[in-house]
Amino acid sequence: MQIILLIFHVSIFFGQQVNSVEFTNIKNKHFSNAAYAETYLPRNFDKSGNTDYTDFIQKAVNENTKIIFPNYPVLISDQGISLKSNQYILFQPNSKLILKGSKKGGYEMIKINNIANVKAYFLNIEGDKYIHLSNQGEWGHGVSIKSSSNIMLYKPMISKCWGDGIYIGQETAVPQNITIDGGLINDNRRNGISVISGIDITLKNITISNTKGHNPQSGIDIEPNSSKNRLTNIVLNNITTKNNAVHGIIISTGNLNGSTQPISININNHKDYNSAIALGLGVTRNNINYIQPLNGNITISNSTYTLPGTAFIRNYKGKKSNINLSLQNMNFNRSNVTKTSAKSYSASPLNQFLSDFKLNVSSDVK
Repeated sequence: MQIILLIFHVSIFFGQQVNSVEFTNIKNKHFSNAAYAETYLPRNFDKSGNTDYTDFIQKAVNENTKIIFPNYPVLISDQGISLKSNQYILFQPNSKLILKGSKKGGYEMIKINNIANVKAYFLNIEGDKYIHLSNQGEWGHGVSIKSSSNIMLYKPMISKCWGDGIYIGQETAVPQNITIDGGLINDNRRNGISVISGIDITLKNITISNTKGHNPQSGIDIEPNSSKNRLTNIVLNNITTKNNAVHGIIISTGNLNGSTQPISININNHKDYNSAIALGLGVTRNNINYIQPLNGNITISNSTYTLPGTAFIRNYKGKKSNINLSLQNMNFNRSNVTKTSAKSYSASPLNQFLSDFKLNVSSDVK
Protein backbone atom coordinates (compact mmCIF):
# COMPACT_ATOMS: atom_id res chain seq x y z
CA MET A 1 0.00 0.00 0.00
CA GLN A 2 1.34 3.39 -0.91
CA ILE A 3 0.37 6.81 0.43
CA ILE A 4 1.60 9.80 -1.57
CA LEU A 5 1.19 13.41 -0.53
CA LEU A 6 0.53 15.67 -3.48
CA ILE A 7 0.75 19.46 -3.44
CA PHE A 8 -0.41 21.15 -6.61
CA HIS A 9 -2.54 23.89 -8.02
CA VAL A 10 -6.07 22.70 -8.67
CA SER A 11 -7.50 23.42 -12.08
CA ILE A 12 -11.02 22.03 -12.45
CA PHE A 13 -13.20 21.85 -15.54
CA PHE A 14 -16.52 23.50 -14.76
CA GLY A 15 -18.20 23.64 -18.14
CA GLN A 16 -18.57 21.60 -21.25
CA GLN A 17 -19.18 22.60 -24.82
CA VAL A 18 -19.87 20.31 -27.75
CA ASN A 19 -16.72 20.04 -29.84
CA SER A 20 -17.73 20.99 -33.39
CA VAL A 21 -15.39 18.52 -35.09
CA GLU A 22 -16.48 15.67 -32.85
CA PHE A 23 -20.13 16.58 -33.32
CA THR A 24 -19.78 16.63 -37.11
CA ASN A 25 -17.99 13.28 -37.13
CA ILE A 26 -20.69 11.65 -35.00
CA LYS A 27 -23.49 13.22 -37.04
CA ASN A 28 -21.97 12.03 -40.33
CA LYS A 29 -21.29 8.54 -39.00
CA HIS A 30 -24.60 7.79 -37.28
CA PHE A 31 -27.22 10.34 -38.35
CA SER A 32 -27.00 10.75 -42.12
CA ASN A 33 -30.62 9.60 -42.53
CA ALA A 34 -31.97 10.94 -39.25
CA ALA A 35 -35.23 12.81 -38.73
CA TYR A 36 -35.17 16.34 -37.35
CA ALA A 37 -37.50 16.73 -34.36
CA GLU A 38 -37.96 20.37 -35.33
CA THR A 39 -40.09 19.31 -38.30
CA TYR A 40 -42.69 17.98 -35.83
CA LEU A 41 -43.16 21.34 -34.10
CA PRO A 42 -46.12 23.57 -34.99
CA ARG A 43 -45.82 26.48 -37.41
CA ASN A 44 -44.18 29.60 -36.00
CA PHE A 45 -42.71 27.59 -33.15
CA ASP A 46 -41.04 29.29 -30.20
CA LYS A 47 -37.23 29.02 -29.97
CA SER A 48 -36.96 30.70 -26.57
CA GLY A 49 -37.64 27.60 -24.46
CA ASN A 50 -40.82 29.04 -22.97
CA THR A 51 -43.42 26.93 -24.80
CA ASP A 52 -44.19 23.33 -23.83
CA TYR A 53 -43.56 21.05 -26.80
CA THR A 54 -43.56 17.71 -24.97
CA ASP A 55 -46.15 16.01 -27.17
CA PHE A 56 -44.51 17.13 -30.40
CA ILE A 57 -41.07 15.89 -29.33
CA GLN A 58 -42.55 12.61 -28.12
CA LYS A 59 -44.23 12.09 -31.50
CA ALA A 60 -40.89 12.60 -33.25
CA VAL A 61 -39.28 10.03 -30.97
CA ASN A 62 -42.13 7.55 -31.43
CA GLU A 63 -41.95 7.67 -35.22
CA ASN A 64 -38.20 7.53 -35.81
CA THR A 65 -35.18 5.46 -34.84
CA LYS A 66 -32.67 8.26 -35.44
CA ILE A 67 -33.58 11.74 -34.21
CA ILE A 68 -31.73 15.05 -34.15
CA PHE A 69 -33.11 17.45 -31.55
CA PRO A 70 -33.75 21.16 -32.27
CA ASN A 71 -30.70 23.41 -32.04
CA TYR A 72 -32.27 25.64 -29.37
CA PRO A 73 -33.91 25.12 -25.95
CA VAL A 74 -37.23 23.26 -25.77
CA LEU A 75 -39.53 23.27 -22.75
CA ILE A 76 -41.09 19.96 -21.67
CA SER A 77 -43.48 18.95 -18.90
CA ASP A 78 -42.95 16.39 -16.14
CA GLN A 79 -44.52 13.84 -18.48
CA GLY A 80 -40.99 13.50 -19.84
CA ILE A 81 -39.80 11.94 -23.10
CA SER A 82 -39.82 8.14 -23.44
CA LEU A 83 -37.26 6.57 -25.73
CA LYS A 84 -37.69 3.20 -27.46
CA SER A 85 -35.40 0.30 -28.36
CA ASN A 86 -32.86 0.52 -31.18
CA GLN A 87 -32.75 4.29 -31.13
CA TYR A 88 -30.08 6.93 -31.79
CA ILE A 89 -30.48 10.41 -30.27
CA LEU A 90 -28.35 13.45 -31.12
CA PHE A 91 -28.44 16.82 -29.39
CA GLN A 92 -26.94 19.66 -31.43
CA PRO A 93 -24.55 22.22 -29.88
CA ASN A 94 -27.44 24.46 -28.75
CA SER A 95 -30.02 21.73 -28.06
CA LYS A 96 -31.45 21.65 -24.56
CA LEU A 97 -34.47 20.21 -22.78
CA ILE A 98 -35.75 22.42 -19.97
CA LEU A 99 -38.30 21.18 -17.46
CA LYS A 100 -41.33 23.32 -16.73
CA GLY A 101 -41.75 23.68 -12.96
CA SER A 102 -43.39 20.56 -11.50
CA LYS A 103 -45.35 19.78 -8.33
CA LYS A 104 -44.44 16.09 -8.50
CA GLY A 105 -42.06 14.49 -6.04
CA GLY A 106 -40.68 12.41 -8.88
CA TYR A 107 -40.29 12.70 -12.65
CA GLU A 108 -38.04 11.39 -15.43
CA MET A 109 -37.15 13.91 -18.11
CA ILE A 110 -35.66 11.26 -20.39
CA LYS A 111 -36.98 7.71 -19.85
CA ILE A 112 -34.86 4.76 -20.97
CA ASN A 113 -36.92 2.09 -19.26
CA ASN A 114 -37.36 -1.59 -20.20
CA ILE A 115 -35.74 -1.14 -23.62
CA ALA A 116 -32.45 -2.08 -25.33
CA ASN A 117 -29.86 -0.72 -27.74
CA VAL A 118 -29.95 3.05 -27.31
CA LYS A 119 -27.18 5.55 -27.99
CA ALA A 120 -27.62 9.19 -27.01
CA TYR A 121 -25.04 11.86 -27.80
CA PHE A 122 -24.60 15.20 -26.03
CA LEU A 123 -27.85 15.18 -24.05
CA ASN A 124 -28.36 18.59 -22.47
CA ILE A 125 -30.98 18.62 -19.73
CA GLU A 126 -32.01 21.17 -17.10
CA GLY A 127 -34.42 20.30 -14.31
CA ASP A 128 -36.54 22.43 -12.01
CA LYS A 129 -34.50 22.45 -8.80
CA TYR A 130 -34.95 26.19 -8.33
CA ILE A 131 -38.48 26.52 -9.69
CA HIS A 132 -40.09 23.35 -8.29
CA LEU A 133 -43.68 23.97 -7.27
CA SER A 134 -43.72 21.96 -4.03
CA ASN A 135 -41.39 20.65 -1.33
CA GLN A 136 -42.35 17.03 -1.91
CA GLY A 137 -40.16 14.13 -2.93
CA GLU A 138 -36.58 13.62 -4.04
CA TRP A 139 -36.98 11.58 -7.24
CA GLY A 140 -37.04 14.11 -10.05
CA HIS A 141 -34.42 12.63 -12.39
CA GLY A 142 -32.84 13.95 -15.54
CA VAL A 143 -32.29 10.55 -17.16
CA SER A 144 -33.85 7.33 -15.87
CA ILE A 145 -32.36 4.01 -17.03
CA LYS A 146 -34.39 1.12 -15.60
CA SER A 147 -34.23 -2.59 -16.50
CA SER A 148 -32.62 -1.76 -19.84
CA SER A 149 -29.59 -3.12 -21.68
CA ASN A 150 -26.95 -1.93 -24.11
CA ILE A 151 -27.36 1.76 -23.34
CA MET A 152 -24.71 4.39 -24.04
CA LEU A 153 -24.81 8.07 -23.08
CA TYR A 154 -21.98 10.09 -24.57
CA LYS A 155 -21.04 13.38 -22.90
CA PRO A 156 -24.39 14.25 -21.30
CA MET A 157 -24.82 17.61 -19.58
CA ILE A 158 -27.41 17.36 -16.83
CA SER A 159 -28.15 20.01 -14.21
CA LYS A 160 -30.62 21.30 -11.64
CA CYS A 161 -32.75 18.17 -11.30
CA TRP A 162 -35.03 17.81 -8.27
CA GLY A 163 -33.52 14.36 -7.63
CA ASP A 164 -30.66 12.70 -9.52
CA GLY A 165 -28.98 13.70 -12.73
CA ILE A 166 -28.93 10.05 -13.84
CA TYR A 167 -30.67 7.10 -12.16
CA ILE A 168 -29.73 3.50 -13.07
CA GLY A 169 -32.19 1.10 -11.47
CA GLN A 170 -34.31 -2.00 -11.67
CA GLU A 171 -38.04 -2.46 -12.25
CA THR A 172 -38.04 -6.03 -13.60
CA ALA A 173 -34.76 -7.26 -15.13
CA VAL A 174 -31.37 -6.16 -13.84
CA PRO A 175 -29.97 -3.46 -16.14
CA GLN A 176 -26.97 -4.65 -18.16
CA ASN A 177 -24.21 -3.12 -20.22
CA ILE A 178 -24.79 0.54 -19.40
CA THR A 179 -22.04 3.03 -20.33
CA ILE A 180 -21.86 6.72 -19.56
CA ASP A 181 -18.79 8.23 -21.16
CA GLY A 182 -17.85 11.83 -20.46
CA GLY A 183 -20.07 14.72 -19.53
CA LEU A 184 -20.81 17.21 -16.80
CA ILE A 185 -23.40 16.45 -14.10
CA ASN A 186 -23.81 19.63 -12.06
CA ASP A 187 -26.00 21.17 -9.35
CA ASN A 188 -28.50 18.37 -8.92
CA ARG A 189 -30.43 18.15 -5.69
CA ARG A 190 -30.06 14.54 -4.50
CA ASN A 191 -27.25 12.71 -6.38
CA GLY A 192 -25.33 13.29 -9.54
CA ILE A 193 -25.60 9.62 -10.54
CA SER A 194 -27.33 6.82 -8.61
CA VAL A 195 -26.43 3.20 -9.37
CA ILE A 196 -29.11 1.02 -7.78
CA SER A 197 -28.63 -2.23 -9.65
CA GLY A 198 -26.68 -3.45 -12.63
CA ILE A 199 -24.35 -5.84 -14.40
CA ASP A 200 -21.48 -4.36 -16.43
CA ILE A 201 -22.06 -0.71 -15.58
CA THR A 202 -19.27 1.64 -16.72
CA LEU A 203 -19.05 5.29 -15.73
CA LYS A 204 -15.98 7.06 -17.09
CA ASN A 205 -14.48 10.47 -17.82
CA ILE A 206 -17.30 12.31 -16.01
CA THR A 207 -17.22 15.45 -13.87
CA ILE A 208 -19.88 15.63 -11.13
CA SER A 209 -20.12 18.78 -9.06
CA ASN A 210 -22.15 20.88 -6.63
CA THR A 211 -24.69 18.21 -5.66
CA LYS A 212 -26.72 19.73 -2.85
CA GLY A 213 -30.23 19.94 -1.42
CA HIS A 214 -31.44 16.50 -0.26
CA ASN A 215 -29.49 13.54 1.10
CA PRO A 216 -27.46 11.61 0.03
CA GLN A 217 -26.15 14.77 -1.75
CA SER A 218 -23.35 12.77 -3.39
CA GLY A 219 -21.62 12.81 -6.74
CA ILE A 220 -22.11 9.08 -7.30
CA ASP A 221 -24.20 6.92 -4.97
CA ILE A 222 -23.96 3.14 -5.41
CA GLU A 223 -26.93 2.05 -3.31
CA PRO A 224 -29.21 -0.97 -3.94
CA ASN A 225 -32.82 -0.70 -2.85
CA SER A 226 -33.26 -4.37 -1.93
CA SER A 227 -31.70 -7.83 -1.99
CA LYS A 228 -33.19 -8.35 -5.47
CA ASN A 229 -30.66 -5.90 -6.88
CA ARG A 230 -27.23 -6.80 -8.26
CA LEU A 231 -23.89 -5.00 -8.33
CA THR A 232 -21.68 -6.99 -10.71
CA ASN A 233 -18.74 -5.43 -12.51
CA ILE A 234 -19.48 -1.83 -11.59
CA VAL A 235 -16.57 0.17 -13.02
CA LEU A 236 -15.87 3.85 -12.33
CA ASN A 237 -12.85 5.19 -14.20
CA ASN A 238 -11.46 8.70 -14.36
CA ILE A 239 -14.28 10.30 -12.35
CA THR A 240 -13.88 13.85 -11.01
CA THR A 241 -16.14 14.95 -8.16
CA LYS A 242 -16.09 18.46 -6.78
CA ASN A 243 -17.84 20.42 -4.06
CA ASN A 244 -20.58 17.86 -3.39
CA ALA A 245 -22.35 18.51 -0.11
CA VAL A 246 -21.75 15.08 1.44
CA HIS A 247 -19.76 12.54 -0.63
CA GLY A 248 -17.79 12.53 -3.81
CA ILE A 249 -18.60 8.82 -4.12
CA ILE A 250 -20.58 6.72 -1.62
CA ILE A 251 -20.81 2.91 -1.72
CA SER A 252 -23.86 2.02 0.37
CA THR A 253 -24.69 -1.64 -0.17
CA GLY A 254 -26.46 -2.14 3.15
CA ASN A 255 -29.82 -3.13 1.62
CA LEU A 256 -28.28 -6.30 0.20
CA ASN A 257 -28.87 -9.01 2.80
CA GLY A 258 -26.18 -11.49 1.76
CA SER A 259 -28.51 -13.55 -0.45
CA THR A 260 -27.37 -11.81 -3.61
CA GLN A 261 -24.34 -12.78 -5.65
CA PRO A 262 -21.02 -11.25 -4.55
CA ILE A 263 -20.61 -7.62 -5.43
CA SER A 264 -17.74 -6.32 -7.57
CA ILE A 265 -16.93 -2.61 -7.69
CA ASN A 266 -13.77 -1.11 -9.17
CA ILE A 267 -12.94 2.59 -8.88
CA ASN A 268 -9.82 3.87 -10.61
CA ASN A 269 -8.43 7.40 -10.88
CA HIS A 270 -11.13 9.12 -8.83
CA LYS A 271 -10.30 12.75 -8.10
CA ASP A 272 -12.29 14.63 -5.51
CA TYR A 273 -11.97 18.29 -4.65
CA ASN A 274 -13.68 19.91 -1.68
CA SER A 275 -16.57 17.51 -1.16
CA ALA A 276 -17.32 17.00 2.54
CA ILE A 277 -16.18 13.35 2.32
CA ALA A 278 -14.32 12.18 -0.77
CA LEU A 279 -15.22 8.49 -0.37
CA GLY A 280 -17.91 6.98 1.86
CA LEU A 281 -18.31 3.27 2.63
CA GLY A 282 -21.60 2.07 4.13
CA VAL A 283 -21.23 -1.57 3.15
CA THR A 284 -23.62 -3.05 5.73
CA ARG A 285 -26.24 -1.78 8.15
CA ASN A 286 -27.19 -2.84 11.64
CA ASN A 287 -30.94 -2.89 10.99
CA ILE A 288 -30.86 -5.48 8.14
CA ASN A 289 -31.34 -9.21 8.80
CA TYR A 290 -28.51 -10.74 6.80
CA ILE A 291 -28.92 -14.30 5.55
CA GLN A 292 -25.13 -14.47 5.48
CA PRO A 293 -22.31 -11.90 5.50
CA LEU A 294 -22.13 -9.87 2.33
CA ASN A 295 -19.38 -11.08 -0.03
CA GLY A 296 -17.44 -9.53 -2.86
CA ASN A 297 -14.70 -7.10 -3.76
CA ILE A 298 -14.32 -3.34 -3.69
CA THR A 299 -11.13 -1.92 -5.20
CA ILE A 300 -10.21 1.77 -5.16
CA SER A 301 -6.94 2.65 -6.87
CA ASN A 302 -4.85 5.59 -8.10
CA SER A 303 -7.19 8.13 -6.54
CA THR A 304 -6.49 11.63 -5.26
CA TYR A 305 -8.55 13.45 -2.65
CA THR A 306 -7.96 17.15 -2.05
CA LEU A 307 -9.24 19.44 0.69
CA PRO A 308 -12.20 17.44 2.03
CA GLY A 309 -14.55 19.30 4.32
CA THR A 310 -14.70 16.46 6.88
CA ALA A 311 -12.71 13.38 5.87
CA PHE A 312 -10.89 11.80 2.97
CA ILE A 313 -12.60 8.45 3.63
CA ARG A 314 -15.38 7.51 6.04
CA ASN A 315 -16.54 4.04 7.00
CA TYR A 316 -20.07 3.87 8.42
CA LYS A 317 -20.78 1.44 11.21
CA GLY A 318 -22.66 -1.77 10.40
CA LYS A 319 -22.50 -5.56 10.68
CA LYS A 320 -19.37 -7.51 9.83
CA SER A 321 -19.00 -8.45 6.17
CA ASN A 322 -16.76 -10.60 4.02
CA ILE A 323 -16.12 -7.81 1.53
CA ASN A 324 -12.51 -7.60 0.44
CA LEU A 325 -11.60 -3.90 0.38
CA SER A 326 -8.43 -2.92 -1.45
CA LEU A 327 -7.07 0.63 -1.41
CA GLN A 328 -4.08 1.10 -3.73
CA ASN A 329 -2.04 4.23 -4.35
CA MET A 330 -4.36 6.57 -2.48
CA ASN A 331 -3.17 10.18 -2.55
CA PHE A 332 -4.34 12.57 0.18
CA ASN A 333 -3.74 16.28 -0.22
CA ARG A 334 -4.62 18.97 2.29
CA SER A 335 -3.55 21.85 0.08
CA ASN A 336 -4.35 23.03 -3.42
CA VAL A 337 -1.78 25.81 -3.43
CA THR A 338 1.79 25.21 -4.57
CA LYS A 339 4.45 25.62 -1.84
CA THR A 340 1.89 25.50 0.95
CA SER A 341 2.65 23.10 3.76
CA ALA A 342 0.29 20.18 4.23
CA LYS A 343 -0.15 17.41 6.77
CA SER A 344 1.81 14.34 5.80
CA TYR A 345 0.26 10.87 5.98
CA SER A 346 2.06 7.69 6.85
CA ALA A 347 0.60 4.24 6.15
CA SER A 348 -0.72 3.80 9.68
CA PRO A 349 -4.01 5.79 9.47
CA LEU A 350 -5.06 3.92 6.32
CA ASN A 351 -4.01 0.56 7.77
CA GLN A 352 -6.10 1.32 10.84
CA PHE A 353 -9.00 2.24 8.60
CA LEU A 354 -8.77 -1.09 6.75
CA SER A 355 -8.68 -2.95 10.07
CA ASP A 356 -11.79 -1.12 11.25
CA PHE A 357 -13.53 -1.73 7.93
CA LYS A 358 -13.34 -5.51 8.36
CA LEU A 359 -15.38 -5.17 11.56
CA ASN A 360 -17.46 -2.26 10.24
CA VAL A 361 -16.38 -0.04 13.05
CA SER A 362 -17.13 3.58 12.30
CA SER A 363 -13.82 5.14 11.33
CA ASP A 364 -12.36 8.01 9.31
CA VAL A 365 -9.18 8.75 7.50
CA LYS A 366 -9.46 12.47 8.13
